[in-house]
Amino acid sequence: MCTTVLVGKNASRTGSTMIARNADAEEPIQPVKFIHVKADQNGKGEYRSTVSEYTEDYPEHSLAYHMIPFIESERPELGIMGEAGINSLNIAMSSTESIFGNPSVLALDPLTKRGLGEDSLLNMVLPYIRSAREGVTYTANIIAQYGSHEGNGIIFSDKDEIWYMEIPCGHHWVAVRLPDDCCAVIANQSLIEDIDFTDSEHVMYSKGIQEFVSQNRLNPDREGFNFRHIFGTSSKEDRKYNTARVWYGQKYLGLDTSDPTASNMPFCFKPNRLLTVADVGAVLSSHYDETVYDPFNENDVVQATMYRPIAMNRTAESHILEIRNYVPEEIAALFWLNSGPTAFNPYVPFYTNSEDTAPAYHHTSPTYDNSQAYWLARELAVLVERDYQTLSYANFDYLTAAAILTNQLVAQTDRLYQEGNREDAVAFLTEQNQQNAQKIIDLTKKHIGELIEKGLALSKLTFDITKDV
Repeated sequence: MCTTVLVGKNASRTGSTMIARNADAEEPIQPVKFIHVKADQNGKGEYRSTVSEYTEDYPEHSLAYHMIPFIESERPELGIMGEAGINSLNIAMSSTESIFGNPSVLALDPLTKRGLGEDSLLNMVLPYIRSAREGVTYTANIIAQYGSHEGNGIIFSDKDEIWYMEIPCGHHWVAVRLPDDCCAVIANQSLIEDIDFTDSEHVMYSKGIQEFVSQNRLNPDREGFNFRHIFGTSSKEDRKYNTARVWYGQKYLGLDTSDPTASNMPFCFKPNRLLTVADVGAVLSSHYDETVYDPFNENDVVQATMYRPIAMNRTAESHILEIRNYVPEEIAALFWLNSGPTAFNPYVPFYTNSEDTAPAYHHTSPTYDNSQAYWLARELAVLVERDYQTLSYANFDYLTAAAILTNQLVAQTDRLYQEGNREDAVAFLTEQNQQNAQKIIDLTKKHIGELIEKGLALSKLTFDITKDV
């Protein structure tokens, strides 16, 4: 149950495309790792899902890519669950934003046991596509053959385009290209609106979808083809769980929508400023900050628990996949990773034209180990939230220092590469990833030490009568 943010290249300050998502697990502890898969090593023979009955032969050749899967060797029932990645051609994919078809649609086009699902999507699509647009058509071909195991929203991007694909039922879907000057916030609902079936440059859709809707009298509107109205949901559960997240994200990015329970918020809009990675991260790290709906609001418990926040204790990871247009293509793709929970932890940049991430990120054990980024981030979160009203200030200083440091590291790596580290870009960027990540790990451990010191001073097991002498 995730939250997604999209930013078109002309809506960003640097001309980059950005696709981003909080991958929220079903439990507070479901470890992930951040790994590199080499070219032609995605798999051989038959792939078999451990979650659905979906099976398919691996294509003979695959591109190299980075991805962030759950540690499937320890939790095979989760499947591979690649969640997000960028391949060697700088094509990014995030999968999935869970969405739900309404009962009328699902009765006529039910989800399929043999269908493609979140556990399989990334590793069966990303290594084989050469553009964001091809990501849609490649996925569509699989859906046409096998159907979909669940309702999913899938995001693809390259340096020019962002495509968002919604599959709310067994076989029917639509995909739209995000306008270059727009952004979008999506939260577990079908949000794509009016479909222009004549606009092949910006819209794609499943074969026979118009006939399916017409023959089964599924369109509630007197005119037009609003995909959200026809295929999606609008329930009291949505207004408790979903719409407020869209409301807050849109509000933060510059669209003044006054009602957090509104069912007619637009799919996309022009932000009131040119956006940055920091803006996207702020949305995905938010919990209705500076509103009465903030869970840390101690004055009104009812309003503080009224809506499901964006930042969650069960966020397994959060990513911002940035494809830049102002640098050479060898250093254009950045995978910004927040090990979660996002409210307390920073986004760390990794160059994906590399052979590895960093030891603290590609090694994750199923139990606590504070040498690993996943567990270190959770330790930090527990310490801050224990005495949030006091320790959040120290955490703010840490997040500010981390933001300064990560931006310095990107600027420095870009400069070093362009000044002459071009002979073996892959080796150079692999080394930089490890050095950069270690600097964030060191900063994080220093902050944890500070939290421990401050936390002990807040203990109720204290007594002062001339210092207990």
